[in-house]
Amino acid sequence: MRSQGFYIFCFLTCFVLSILVKVYRDKLYGINVFLDIILGSSPSFLYVFGLSSLLILFTRKLKFESVIKYSFIVMLGALSYEIEQYWSSRVFDFYDVVATLLAFSLVLIIHINYFFKK
Repeated sequence: MRSQGFYIFCFLTCFVLSILVKVYRDKLYGINVFLDIILGSSPSFLYVFGLSSLLILFTRKLKFESVIKYSFIVMLGALSYEIEQYWSSRVFDFYDVVATLLAFSLVLIIHINYFFKK
């Protein structure tokens, strides 16, 4: 696995970006359609990627497959929350589903890339 500093950096970056998006999202809506999509779906991406990085920090001694399995569980939890919004009174957003899948794919690529480089 990568160094512990890499995952700390990933988690802290996601944490800070989440706060910035939360604070400035309402002020930046309506400027550009692409920016609206990014601002709307970035919390889903940052949640999965940041939580997976934090999970990797706490499970450093586990095997490669176990880390991927736990990251997969985080991704499934985020997806089930998004899909649940379709039937509840909240708003279902397809871009949130895409952002969640992209975050898990990035975690997977980082792990596989490092694992096979060894």
